[in-house]
This record gives sequence, structure tokens and C-alpha cells, in this order.
Amino acid sequence: MGRSLIAAWKTQRILVCFTIVCCGTVAAEETQTISFSQFLENATRNLADEAIRDDLQPETQHVALPPSQPVPPVAVSDSPDASTSSPADPMPLRSTDVSGRSAEPVRSLSLASVPGDDVAHWWEDSAFETLLTQQGFAAGQIALDLPTVLTDTLETSPRISSVSRRTSIAYEKIIQQNAVFDPTLLLEGGYGRVNDPVGNTLTTGGPDRLIQNSVIANGGFRKLTRRGTQIDLSQELGTLDSNSLFFEPNPQGNSRLSLSITQPLMATSGEVYNTRLVTQACIESRVAWQEMRSEVESHLVETFQAFWRLYERRCQLVQQRDLIRRGEMIAEIVHARADLDSGPLQRIKVQRRLTGDRDRLIELEAEVRRLQVQLRTLVGSPAMTGLSQSVELIPLANPDLPSDDIALHDAIVRGLENRPDIQAATEELASAGLSIRITRNELKPQLDAVFDAYLAGLRGDNRFFQAFGDQFSAGGPGLSATLQYSMPYGRRAARSRVREAQYLYQQRSEELRVRLLQARREIESALIQSEASFRLRQSKEQTLRAAVREEEIATKRWELLAGDGGPATLVLEDLLETQKRRTESEQLYVTCQVASILSLIELQKAMGTLLMTEGIEPVRSGRSSVIELQQTAPMNWTHQPTQRLIDPSEISLDESLIGNAGMIEIDAENTSPLESQPQGN
Repeated sequence: MGRSLIAAWKTQRILVCFTIVCCGTVAAEETQTISFSQFLENATRNLADEAIRDDLQPETQHVALPPSQPVPPVAVSDSPDASTSSPADPMPLRSTDVSGRSAEPVRSLSLASVPGDDVAHWWEDSAFETLLTQQGFAAGQIALDLPTVLTDTLETSPRISSVSRRTSIAYEKIIQQNAVFDPTLLLEGGYGRVNDPVGNTLTTGGPDRLIQNSVIANGGFRKLTRRGTQIDLSQELGTLDSNSLFFEPNPQGNSRLSLSITQPLMATSGEVYNTRLVTQACIESRVAWQEMRSEVESHLVETFQAFWRLYERRCQLVQQRDLIRRGEMIAEIVHARADLDSGPLQRIKVQRRLTGDRDRLIELEAEVRRLQVQLRTLVGSPAMTGLSQSVELIPLANPDLPSDDIALHDAIVRGLENRPDIQAATEELASAGLSIRITRNELKPQLDAVFDAYLAGLRGDNRFFQAFGDQFSAGGPGLSATLQYSMPYGRRAARSRVREAQYLYQQRSEELRVRLLQARREIESALIQSEASFRLRQSKEQTLRAAVREEEIATKRWELLAGDGGPATLVLEDLLETQKRRTESEQLYVTCQVASILSLIELQKAMGTLLMTEGIEPVRSGRSSVIELQQTAPMNWTHQPTQRLIDPSEISLDESLIGNAGMIEIDAENTSPLESQPQGN
């Protein structure tokens, strides 16, 4: 009984306030003792008292209505018993025609979309529907989820295909440099005729011209070993006839088996020097591999950003349309009450606000279309690029991802182990270490050992096959062994190349340190941004709740205070502002959702683990140089063991950063090659 009396009393107070405001002008003329400022203070105090009393009562739950459905009208009774209605129901507005008869009740503006304490993401379902059809831009739609976009991008993107081909070219360079050590087959054959005058009778024994005819066939092979040894082996067969009286037998067949071996003993000797081009090609291929990883990650990040930005703009487009819908509802009410208590000022304010909202809607629609073009271009699929621009792309996404708690120490360790730029800088330092070894070798004098041996056979009547057999059975081999020594005076060029290699090594060392510091900075920044994005998303969620509640209160106030001029106009303007603030809060919330996801992607890229996280692995099958990007199960980093953090100051430039120790050998005792070399000739 007590609650019923309180409810009736509150309803009577609301009706009194409503009557006072609607007839504010008449009341002000009849009662001269009450000023307008006092009236505002009294009205504000009454509304504040009503709000306090409402807070003492149990809060009534409002059912969230989807923005696509109109709010149902609220029935209003004209009988005096209407004062006993529930105080939780807002006071409905009724339009009145010129004759004073009551028209149809106006729809309620209670637009709560947040039941309880959870933000109702009412826009998500609408964002997965066609949005551009009514503007005449969409002739169809294609729904895309993130795995589909990822698969199509890896298979059809020309940028990814280009960088993989570039890496394949780098692997082909290894084969080309290794082919230097393949044996070379040598074949030679020819005919020769000599017809020379003679000035000595001992040359021909009588004829005044020397005439000789020869046919020669030569075959063999040449090989360069990985230690610098050059081997030449050849077999020669031929026939020769002459008009010289001293030529015996005439004609004759000859055969000769020759072997020549040249071995460097000081400069240009050793496997490290002679395989330097192969080692350099291997280093360049590993650098190209890491560059491929980096560019693939960058391209995927751009694709993910376009995907999520398209989702963000579509949600904001839905929210903007809902803002316009709510504004149009107010415009309808104001227009319906034009003959009762709403004046031209209110209609102008509503129309001005709707015009600005529609301008923003046009911008969002253009942004959606632009992002669709960008996403189609990044994916590069012929099926997508061949589509008409009128086809609408609908990203199927779930932005509610849990926060990934990653410790800073673990993130830095992963970055040092997996970042492609650090791996590439390490390989470049290995290349500089190789240059030091090569220039040290060239600083030595040139000393070569040359060994020659041959077997020869001779038969008459052009019987060169018999001569070929005689070279193994008759007679013996001919031998020669020599040493060849050379050294430039002062060796200034060689010393300069050593200093150049040393400076290059120091430069690459500092570049590696820069990469390490840059990696740490990017990882820490990405981790800070990721944590801030998730906290900001929670803050925007609270802001959205407050904005929705603020709109509810402003809507109720405007339903109670109607009319043109005075406080009602201010209340209407405040309602329009609260509606705009609510939509801005919804749009900022979606922006924070997308930003939190993109911050996780940037964090994975900063750690160099994006490909592994997405289950992408570049592979090169067997000895083939073809690079393929295979999709495997995404890696769960939460179960990876954490290794000790590597301090850049602990890295020895002569040890771990040179790559394969068997291919690049740096003398740890001689860090300064110039000091260890003699200064003499």
C-alpha cells in the first residue's frame, strides 16, 4: 500500500513538472515574482530529487531493442487513473492535431542496448550482413574468414611469389659457384698444313720449301679441387707427313698422354679461400631467406590490418546508421508536435544534426569500399581481383580475443632467436668474417708447385693406334717439377684489403648491435602497446556503458520536458549530443577492439614469430631451389621453454656470429691481422 501511494505521488509530481514546462511562458507572465533562473533552478532541483528517489527503488530492466526494429508505441490512458501507473515507465508523448484531439501515441525513445553490466554488441550481427545494397553499390557479397584470406594470400599474392622467387635465385647462385669444381671435358681436333720457304738445307735436305700435313685429335679433362689444386689430363693422337728428307718415319702416327698438376702452397691455398664464393653464396642465400620471412610477415600484417580495418569500418557504418535512425525518430516526434509545443528552432537543430550524421555516413561508406579494394589487392587472388567493384566483401571476424600475457624477458628472448633482421645481420657479419680470412690469405707470398709428366709413342704409316699402345709399353715417362714464387713489393694492395675487411667487420658488428637494440626497443614498445590496448578496451567498455545510460536519462528528460524555447530546447540539444556521444563511444570501442588485435599481430611480428604463430613454414624440398610456404598447425608459444636472455655485450665477434665454423675460420689469437704480419717484403 505504501509503495502504491509513493508511486502515485511521484507520477503526480512528474505531471506537474511536465505541465509547468509546457506552459512556461504563460506561467512566467502571470507570476512575476519568479524569474527564469529561479525556474531553472527549481526544475533542476525537482529532477535531481526524482533521480535520487529513483535510485532508492529497484532498477527496472529495459529490454534492448535491435536497431533494425522500430520501438513499439506505449499505450497512454486519458483517464484520471493514469496517475497510478508504474513510476518506472517513462511519460509517453502524444501528438495533438489542430482541433485538440489526441492523435496516435508517439514511439518511445528508450533505446537501451546494454542490459545489466555487459556491453551488448548489437552491431556485430548487422556487420555480417549486406550494407551497401541500398546505395546501389553491391551486386553480390562474398563472406571471408581470416583463415581463407591467409590461405589465398599465401597461394596467390604476387608479392609473396616475388620474394620466394628471389630466394630461389639466391639458392641457384650456390649451385653455380659449386659447379666451378666440376670436371671439365676438353675435346679438340683439327687439320694443319705448313708450306714455308727454307733458308737452310738442313731443314729439308734439298727441297726449297717445307711442306707438312698434320691431323690432330686431343681429349681430356680439367678439374679444380676445393684446396686450389688444378689438374689437367689430356690424350693426343695424330698423323704427320713431311717432304723433308730427314723426316723418318714418313708418314707417322703419334700419341702423347700429358698430366699437369699445379698446387698453391701459400697464397690462394686452402679450402677456405678456394670455396669462398660458395660460402658467400650460402651466406647470401640465408640472408635472402630471412629477407623473405620479413617481407612475408610485413605483407601478412598489411593484409590482416586491411581485414580488421574493414571489419571496424563496417561496424562503425552500422552504428552510424543507427545514430541516424534514432535522430530521425526524434525528428518525427518534433515534427508531429509542431502544432502543439515544438517550434522551428527544435526542427532546425534536429535537421542540422542529421545532416552532419549523414555526411559522416557517406565517408564511412567510401572508406568501406576503399578497404575492400585494398584487401582484394593484398590477397591478389584472380578470383577476387576479377570481381566487380560492386561485389561486397564481408569479413567474418570475432574481435573478442583474450589478452596474451607475455613476459618482457620471454618476448626479448624470442625476438633474439627468431627475428629475421637479427638473423640476416648475423649472416652479414659472417660474410665480413669470411672477408678477413680471404684477405689474410692473399697477404701471403704466391708459391706454387708445378708438376708435369707425359707418355709418348710413335709409329710409321700413320698408325696412331699402335703408337697409343707403345706409350704404355715402350720407353718411360717424362717428368718435370718446378716451384714458382712471386710477391709484390711492399704488398700495399694486400694490406689495404686486410684493413678494409677489418673495418667492414667492425661496421657489421656495430650494425648487429644496432639491430639488437632496435629489436629490444620494438619488442618492448609492441608489448607496452599491446597491454595498453587491452586496458583501453576495458576502459572504453566502461565509457560505452556510461554513454548508453546517459542517453537513457537524457531521453527520459526530453520526454518529460517538451516545447520550444526555454529549458526544453536545451534538453533536446543535450539529447542529440548524448546520442552522438553514445555512437562515438560505440565506434571507439570497436576501434579499441581492432587495435588490441592488431597490437598482438605487431607484437608477434616484432618477436619474429608471426609465421610460426599462424602455422606458416617456408620449406625447400630436397635439393630443389623452389620455395613453398606450407601451412601447419599454429604453434602454441605458451609451452615453449624459455632460454636465458642473450646480452649483446657477451657475444664474441670471433665465435658465435660467424656461422659455420668449418667454413669460416677466424684466428682468435690474431684479432688484428696487420699487427701479426711482418713489415718487411
